[in-house]
Amino acid sequence: MSPSASLLLMLLRVSAPCDAQTRVVLVPFERLALPSEDARELEDATRRAVAALPDACLESREDTVARLRGSGAGLAACDDAECRSAQATALGVRRLVRGVALGVGGKRSVALTVTDARGTETRAQFEAPATTPGEADARATHALQQVWSPLVTARAVREPQGSRVLPKVLWGVGGAALIAGVGFGLAARSTESKVSKNGGECATAGQAFADCFASRLDAGRRQARTSNVLLGAGALLGIGGAVSFIWELP
Repeated sequence: MSPSASLLLMLLRVSAPCDAQTRVVLVPFERLALPSEDARELEDATRRAVAALPDACLESREDTVARLRGSGAGLAACDDAECRSAQATALGVRRLVRGVALGVGGKRSVALTVTDARGTETRAQFEAPATTPGEADARATHALQQVWSPLVTARAVREPQGSRVLPKVLWGVGGAALIAGVGFGLAARSTESKVSKNGGECATAGQAFADCFASRLDAGRRQARTSNVLLGAGALLGIGGAVSFIWELP
């Protein structure tokens, strides 16, 4: 992608409002044994790397700070991914990016944690020597690619498992209705065949022949009506399952 195209893409992202499906919040970095200026430099490098991701709408630092101040204890310390995922959901964001800027051992580094609102969490760490211009951006981009791609894959795998449920149910019930309809249809035909052959079992009924014949004829009609209803319902359910399947296609 050319520099002008990249600039245009970033401008469009800035001008377009983020929604819950794309909004990403990068929480201001914590720091450990590192001057605040260096921590902010590493945070800004990470922020630029997140903003460059194709499926992320990064909230501005000013908006994030205002949001966190307004939420009070909304981002209290969590001990597990489930808690952090609940925080992302409460903030109305797709993902939360957290980082700790470290200055341990005379090296600058960042420990990243990316939490998806759906419960998946990934981690990565990168070093960013202060002596190499642009190295922080390159290292941050590489680290984010490591933690971002598994989240995209996990989401893509998870979504099909939750979908296609309604079509399967409709097809299953429709298939059962069709099978039952065929059974009643065969029973109705069997009854018709027996009665048509010299009165069937009613032939030995003597004077009660008329009542027996009428009873068997009525039973055959009920079986035929039931068969028609079940076959029709099965066909409608099958069509409904097909429509639902097409509707749920991505």
